[in-house]
Order: sequence, then C-alpha cells, then structure tokens
Amino acid sequence: MGSVLMSISSEGLLALALVAVYLLDSAHFLRIGEAVICTYSGSLRRVTFGWPFELGGRRPYVPNPLTPFRPEFRVEWDTCGSAIRSSDQVAAEMSRHLQTVRPIGWFATACTCLIVFMAPLALALGQARLFLGSTVLCFALTAAACVLVAIRRKDLGLTVWQAFSVTAVALVCLPCSGNLARAVSIHRRWTLAASDLPALGFEGVKITVIRLGVRDALANALRFLPEHSKGYAVAIEQLRILEADSHERH
Repeated sequence: MGSVLMSISSEGLLALALVAVYLLDSAHFLRIGEAVICTYSGSLRRVTFGWPFELGGRRPYVPNPLTPFRPEFRVEWDTCGSAIRSSDQVAAEMSRHLQTVRPIGWFATACTCLIVFMAPLALALGQARLFLGSTVLCFALTAAACVLVAIRRKDLGLTVWQAFSVTAVALVCLPCSGNLARAVSIHRRWTLAASDLPALGFEGVKITVIRLGVRDALANALRFLPEHSKGYAVAIEQLRILEADSHERH
C-alpha cells in the first residue's frame, strides 16, 4: 500500500482528494427515525433509509454524485406521537423549496463540473493553467451562489447561522461547493408521522413500494427502542396504521 502511494504524484493525490472530499461531503449518516427523500425534476421521487448495513449505529447513504442539482430532504419521524403537520402541508412546503433552490443547484452543478471533474483531470494531465482557471472560475460561481443563498435565506427556511455556515464551507472548501444545493436543503428538517411518509405524493413509484419500505424501517427500528418507551409505542402504532392502510387498498 505504501509503495502504491509513493508511486502517485502529489498532483494525483490532490486530484483524488478533491473527488473524495466531494463524495464525503455529500454523504448522509442516518440515525434511527430518519430518512432521506430524493427528488427528480422538481418532484419527490423516492424515500431511502440508508444502505442496509450500519456504521457506528447509523446507516450511510451517498446520493448520485453526478446529480448535484437534485437536492434531498432530511425527514425525522415523529417518535412522540405529537406530529401536527399533515403530509399535504409538508409536501407543499417541499415543492416550494425545490423551486427556490433550483438556481442554486445550477451553480452547484457548474462548480461540480469544474472542481470535481475538470480540475482533477487537469492535474492528471499536468495542465497547471487549466487547473488554476477551473479553480478561479469555481470560486467565482460559488461566491455568486452564496449571494443567492443569502438573498433567499428566509424562503429557504434557513437561520442566519445556517446560511453563514453552508456558504462559508462552500467558499473555504471548494469541492463542497458542488453540494451547496444539497446542503441548503438538508439543513431544513421536516417532522411527520412515519405512516404519513407514503402520502407525500411521490412520482414514478407505487405507493405500496414506499409503504413497504417504511414498514421495514419501522420494524428494524423496534430492535433499538426500549420496549416500554414512548418511541416504541409510537412505532407499534405507526406499523398498525400502515398495515390497516395496506389491507384497505387490497
């Protein structure tokens, strides 16, 4: 392993680092009771609970690195039985958010092309000017995107500190700029009952598939919840609702 690393030039290591930072920054590590909603063309496409294996008690998930223009939403299941937001309200808010974040996604896509693909390629080919040009242009586009985040902060549902943190990270660590639209969206959390997830209005996926995924995730969560806890009771009730809905549709 050491001989392999020594055979790679410093430019090659930097190129690998740019790609690795981008991938790591885009990763999600989901706790019990969390899910990620993926989007496509301005609509909700599917819900994921992470990869099947667990890492440190969490399920990792890395979105498609070639689609930085598709933000994801982080959803927390209600574990106290006190959710008052309906699925229709949450779905409408997510739809408005997608429209607001779309221009930021365009900037993020351009930055991904420049700093994650063009810059490493320039390093691999030994083209210093191309690398420098890609970096400078990426920084300029990132700065413009950060201004847009500041202007649309309230519409995006961000606090002043959240807007500052995501833009600062994007400016200081340019590979992270490719995930700016994702970072802006993931900072806003939605909480609703697990049984309401299938009713968010996913396009292109049968509601039965979503319901089965939610049911399996709830059943898996029961292994980690104390049997006499409030969260355990809520999960059991949500499973009962999902089963009842499934029987009614059949």
